[in-house]
Amino acid sequence: LVAHYIIHMRSFAIRTITVLLAAGADAGDSCCKKRLQRLIPDAAAVPPDVHDGQPRLVVDPDPANVRPESWDDEDDGPWEPEMVPNPAFAWRPPMVPNPEYTPPTLATELEEEARKAAPWVVLGVGLSALLEAAQLPVEALAGLLRRAGPLGGA
Repeated sequence: LVAHYIIHMRSFAIRTITVLLAAGADAGDSCCKKRLQRLIPDAAAVPPDVHDGQPRLVVDPDPANVRPESWDDEDDGPWEPEMVPNPAFAWRPPMVPNPEYTPPTLATELEEEARKAAPWVVLGVGLSALLEAAQLPVEALAGLLRRAGPLGGA
């Protein structure tokens, strides 16, 4: 009878925990909103022609990128091969303060932290209530603790 009661309570506990996790795990829109960054890449920065020994542009390796036979330097000017961006050029623009950034207020930060903690608080309260409601008789619990565990033990 006690074993049947324990199995029933475990099944109920698992279902309840699943429901609590599903209800409390609402991430809301905070995971999807992009908060304004304090620093942003400088839009006015101009990349240098050479950075860390790598040129910004390289000659296009396409075999069709050759001087046409009909090209005349006097009429068309000096021929220059087509240039393409160098994939090894690793320059990044410097970061500058974002003029649209406003630091979050203390109230906003507290609200955000409370929103992050809410699912765990709901889960803790739900589990505490579940364990309080599912109190096993002390004799049955003592009997379970005296038995050998799943690995054989004492």
